[in-house]
Amino acid sequence: MEMNTLLTDGLFACMAAIGFGSINNTPRGLLPWCGLIAALGHATRFALMHSSFHLNIILAGFAGSICIGIISSFASRHYRCPYEVLAFPALLPMIPGMYAYGTIQALICYLQFNAAGTPSEHYLNILAYNAIMTLLIILFMVVGVLVGIFASRIFRTFS
Repeated sequence: MEMNTLLTDGLFACMAAIGFGSINNTPRGLLPWCGLIAALGHATRFALMHSSFHLNIILAGFAGSICIGIISSFASRHYRCPYEVLAFPALLPMIPGMYAYGTIQALICYLQFNAAGTPSEHYLNILAYNAIMTLLIILFMVVGVLVGIFASRIFRTFS
């Protein structure tokens, strides 16, 4: 994996997080930090998916969201703001848009072909696969951010 692709991935995640943070009234001084946290989390996911580990998107997204949770928890204490202000915009680039789009597309194709009376089991299988992938990725992202936040709080308690 080249460093250029990793930096490009992080840059696009940074831009998406800054855009999402700006429309959600994140304070201007925190927007660069939202972008940096998003870039680090998304680059973590990208690196785990495309390195020699070859993790699937669910586990790589889980690791990336743990990274986002830990960094946003420490940064929120430093800047005295709620961690949601930093964590939620950073998670946005990791939402599985292609799987969600594939779910809706397969649902529409299934309904069209089923109404016409032609075999449509193929689209039902695609619908189930994409829906399960979307739900698992989002579930593991949420759990990963919570694990990161709780881990940083436990670390703060013991230090």
